[in-house]
Amino acid sequence: MIEKTIRLVVPDWQAGDNPVYKLGAKVLKAIAPENKEQKTITVKTADSNQTLEKENNVTAQSAVLKNIRNTKKVIITEQPNKIITFGGNCLVSQQPIDYLNGIYGEKLGVIWIDAHPDISNPEVFYNEHAMVVGNLLHRGDPAIQKEVDNPLKSNQIFYAGLQEPTNNEKKLIEQAGIKYKVQDENQIDSERVIDWIKENNFEHIYIHLDVDVMNSDSKNFYATYFNNPDLGEIPDNAAVGKMSRKSIWQFISNFSQEYNLVGLTLAEYLPWSAKEMLDLMNNTNIF
Repeated sequence: MIEKTIRLVVPDWQAGDNPVYKLGAKVLKAIAPENKEQKTITVKTADSNQTLEKENNVTAQSAVLKNIRNTKKVIITEQPNKIITFGGNCLVSQQPIDYLNGIYGEKLGVIWIDAHPDISNPEVFYNEHAMVVGNLLHRGDPAIQKEVDNPLKSNQIFYAGLQEPTNNEKKLIEQAGIKYKVQDENQIDSERVIDWIKENNFEHIYIHLDVDVMNSDSKNFYATYFNNPDLGEIPDNAAVGKMSRKSIWQFISNFSQEYNLVGLTLAEYLPWSAKEMLDLMNNTNIF
């Protein structure tokens, strides 16, 4: 198989109801290391000025579905065997993982580095980014999971950095049959991940990184949900991450060297300082 890696820029913000996700995708695209062998495609998403309404108890469900379909169309057109995805919120991993699972099947393992299990459904929560794992298992939002052609099996998912789930999330995880352990330390237990890979004979790895898995102290990692200067009431399911940035960076780097990393998502990056500079420029009568 000839290796083809693409870079997907998916500025989906509707699934997390925060326009700054869109800016985060742009920043990640801008700072990514240059590689002329990797084509970069930006997926078209709706304008960030639109007002979002709930549909079927899901925020902007029709816009989210359109973004999913646009992403799916790009991937199918390009036919890669490796995908780098710059989000956007966590939902941006849905179509890359679905597609790669169609190629690698039971040999694909997904390491979900996140403070949250993202296994909700419209009966439990209203923002789609909290349903992406549920969708990939065909246990999430019925309208959105229809776009998943190659659903994962529960053993293909390893939660790393997970904080205490809500009672509803615990029930959904148990019903799905996913084994998990709440993260007590500030670094991932690599041996547990290696054991999981060996037990399941995985040959290909996809890593999903939601930056909110990290301790949001400014000396650790600032660009997370919890440092929003205008942060209002925090939802019950918004567990606070506690991971060390250095340990996460080292974990991903090591695994990319030791295993065949076929996919990487960088999600929920919220560059608040860049947003404040953008606000300045948008309100200055020279631009």
